[in-house]
Order: sequence, then structure tokens, then C-alpha cells
Amino acid sequence: MPLSSDPEKRAKQLANLTPAPPPSPTGNRFALRHGGYAAVAADRLEGRSREVFDAISADAPLRDAAGNLPAADSGVVYLLAQALCRLEDVSGHLAATGWLDQKTGEPRHAVLEIERRLIAQCAALMDRCGLTPLSRARLGLDLTRTVDLATAMSETDPERRAVLLRDAGAPDA
Repeated sequence: MPLSSDPEKRAKQLANLTPAPPPSPTGNRFALRHGGYAAVAADRLEGRSREVFDAISADAPLRDAAGNLPAADSGVVYLLAQALCRLEDVSGHLAATGWLDQKTGEPRHAVLEIERRLIAQCAALMDRCGLTPLSRARLGLDLTRTVDLATAMSETDPERRAVLLRDAGAPDA
């Protein structure tokens, strides 16, 4: 509604306005419900997501020439670490408050839906990183094999070559 051009009505309209409330104190989490939509505090996200990132990086099956997580994979692993931290927050909230509303006895649909979406997002990101058995199979990775066929075939010692071929899963010739 626009302000009135009548000075008396305009004064009443302006008198109804209240000043903005003072900013909340630093670290105030009073209005935080479950943390699914909230931006996680930067210091907490950095610390926890860094731990998760390092753990995932150590477990990732793909490695660069130096034996580290490939640089191209770090973005997806970081997103996975963030999603896992958010899932941890939402799951912690559900563990503390229960999945049923104590007043109504109804399921907490909003937070359950957020948890479901985060689980799906984490599963999809884990697939992209080769962290599930199916995704490793699609990538052609076999973590139990230590020798590939090309390495076995390039061995010059016939006895060693036979062992490597067997370890690589080559059929007996």
C-alpha cells in the first residue's frame, strides 16, 4: 500500500512502522530448527568438512601419478564432504528430537524429506567418486587385483610373468 498524500494519514502510517530489531548476538542458534537449509557456521564446516574430505580422499580408489586424489576429483569430494556434514547435522537433530512431533504425534515431514534428499545426494556423489562397488565396476576398477594385464605381459622373466598373468586374472594359455 503506498503512503498517503494526506499529511495526517501519512503520519499515522509512518507511526505504525517499527524500527528493525537489533541484530542477534554472534553464535545465536535459537531459530535453528534442523540445520538442513541453514548455512553451517564457516569455522565448523571448514573443520569438519576438511576431516571428511581427508578421509574420503584417502579411501578414493582413483589416484594420480603421485598416489593422491586427482585434482579433478577434489571438487566432487568437497561437495560430498559438505553434504555428509549436513546429513550428520540433520540426523543428529532427528536423534535428539525424534522423527515424530511431540505435540501432534505426526511425522516431521520437512526434516525427514531433507534427510532423504541428503542421503540421495550423498549416494549420487559417492557413485561419482567411485566409492561404491557398482561405480567401481563401471569404472573398470578391481581393488583386489594388484597387477594389470599390460604390466604382466611386459615382464621379461617367464616365471615371474606367469605369476603376474595369473594374478591379473588372465586365462591359462
